[in-house]
Amino acid sequence: MPSFSRKVKEEICFNDFDIASGKALLCALIKMTGSLAIGHGMLLTLRSENAKVISKAFKLLREYYDPQMEVRVSRKMKLKKNNIYMLRVSNPQQILSDLDLMDGLTFLSIPTGKIVNTSDTRRAYLAGIFLGCGSVNDPSTSNYHLEMSVNDEDHAIFISSLMNSFELRAKVIKRRNKYVVYLKSARKIGDFLRAVGTSQSAADFETTRISRSFANDYNRINNCDIANEMKAFDASMRQLRAISYIIEQDALSLLSERVKRAALIRLDNQDATLKELVEAYESEYDEAISKATLSRYFKKIETEAKKLGLTEK
Repeated sequence: MPSFSRKVKEEICFNDFDIASGKALLCALIKMTGSLAIGHGMLLTLRSENAKVISKAFKLLREYYDPQMEVRVSRKMKLKKNNIYMLRVSNPQQILSDLDLMDGLTFLSIPTGKIVNTSDTRRAYLAGIFLGCGSVNDPSTSNYHLEMSVNDEDHAIFISSLMNSFELRAKVIKRRNKYVVYLKSARKIGDFLRAVGTSQSAADFETTRISRSFANDYNRINNCDIANEMKAFDASMRQLRAISYIIEQDALSLLSERVKRAALIRLDNQDATLKELVEAYESEYDEAISKATLSRYFKKIETEAKKLGLTEK
């Protein structure tokens, strides 16, 4: 079953983009997954474990530039041994120049204003960054987390500024030799997913998150109800034990008339709640009584039983 991150990436790949937004996405994707080699001409190689990401790059490059391209597949020999999909682009100088990616023989740290100059191109650039290095936890887990990990601090700060232009409150931390742009708020993660055009993933995220929150609230309430029931049961057992002891000691006469009535009502309704005992008392004696008053009478019964020698278990 594909991970939630993979579903998000595949939805981005399925989306259509206008030319400016498509180039912004391509710029980000090349920046994150591309490497350059210079020998007999220049060679640009994009690498990803997701075939659909490479397919998206291939389609955009063919649509905008139609360069000579070749797709290869290799297999990782460590850890999960996933396939690595590679897109090799020959003589990419025109592409890199048009996307304002180059600074001599290396990639620029951050894109120019020409590439990300509108809300749509900023969204597309973020989508491309996520395709290249993003991950998001499955919303069914208890830890909401979305991150994008890059090599350059300036680039990380730039990405966070783009995200924060959509009020996402992104933060940057250094983790070993990488700079990580991340979100921890479930609501902001949902906003990010909508910002990059993955409306279905955003809806799935929110639905799962709300369902999980509802289940947690239900369990919390249920556990609280169980705890209250146990507390009420313990109180009932103490009261009945105290009343039985007083009767055994032939000491009911020590209780006031109303307290004695409370004792007899409890004996006749051993499994009743305090509310039900109030109703039984009022029905039996045609006299109003509050739960607080009845509870106070039961405490007096327990106190009197202890005076007569009843010990706690």
